[in-house]
Amino acid sequence: MHRTSKYRATAAVGASMALALALGGCAASNGSEGPEQGEGGLDLVTLRHSWVPDQITLPYAAANALGFYEEEGIQLVDQPGNGGATSVQLVANGEVMFGTGEASHVLSAQTKGIELVSVMQQYQEQPNAVITMKDSGIEDWDDLRGKSIGGAVASSGHLATLAALQLKGIDESEIDFVNLSPGAQFAALSEGQVDAAGTFLGNLAALDLKDQVNILTVADAGYIAPSTSLFTTPELIEKNPDLVERFVRASLKGLRAALEDPKGTAEAMAGMYANVDAESLQATFEMDTRFLINDFTDENGLGMHNAEAWEQQAEMLAELGELSGDVDPEKAFTNEFVEKTDKDDRSFPQK
Repeated sequence: MHRTSKYRATAAVGASMALALALGGCAASNGSEGPEQGEGGLDLVTLRHSWVPDQITLPYAAANALGFYEEEGIQLVDQPGNGGATSVQLVANGEVMFGTGEASHVLSAQTKGIELVSVMQQYQEQPNAVITMKDSGIEDWDDLRGKSIGGAVASSGHLATLAALQLKGIDESEIDFVNLSPGAQFAALSEGQVDAAGTFLGNLAALDLKDQVNILTVADAGYIAPSTSLFTTPELIEKNPDLVERFVRASLKGLRAALEDPKGTAEAMAGMYANVDAESLQATFEMDTRFLINDFTDENGLGMHNAEAWEQQAEMLAELGELSGDVDPEKAFTNEFVEKTDKDDRSFPQK
């Protein structure tokens, strides 16, 4: 997932990253033969984020700040990322133990013979939307016929837009897609160079545009597909299931804590990572909350994988020609470890 973000990773992105650099090869262990030991005998767990420190990172930062990992005997060694596809490759190669990225990345990896398993669903729905100016007269999906949409056409967000259009009965040929670098679509929209713009909804939190636009989410169009997931390898699951269970449990507690106290956890994360603004982080996370909790999580709890949603995404990606082979969505995720976490630690009702 490629996200526009005002946050920038630095050489000293935080205490955990500094530790990773100091440990060198030890921090890169995939843990399949047993995790390396850190301070006080804690198990070192390496996590590659999908992007630079942003709202997706917040639950893990919260779990770290609140001591949930330490309670589980874990010392987190996290790395900022530059795309979920890179996280997939690093986890698959055994260079890191866990990664975050799009569920679609896990499905795509399967078609290439790369075995990965999502062990926790972070975003239950795609946080993608098409936005239009309120004075444009474009208020629903049908109004987009014959219009231009600006955005990065190589991004997962573009695929979500295509899926939403298809579900609304709008052919791709009816839209003029304008390829723009991440972030450029907002200026193009406000200046009238495009009729609409594709975006991750959370990006609007830091923009003055947010009160001037109509928002058409892909979920509202019927594309209820999973987004950001926490994944690892079948090998790690087989050889160190207890470690996976402990890491998932602590991460779920961090997700719940971020939902309960976005302000406090955002401030804590801002103190851990360079160039992260707590106020912007909080606003972005709160805007994304609607994609983290829904009717499914109300019934099943945070972190659970929705099998129907994974199936829908696999079918849609195949129809769009984005999968190079057959996939079995049921092999791409497991609810085993989430279900071992007390439901009170992973419950958070819709607001």
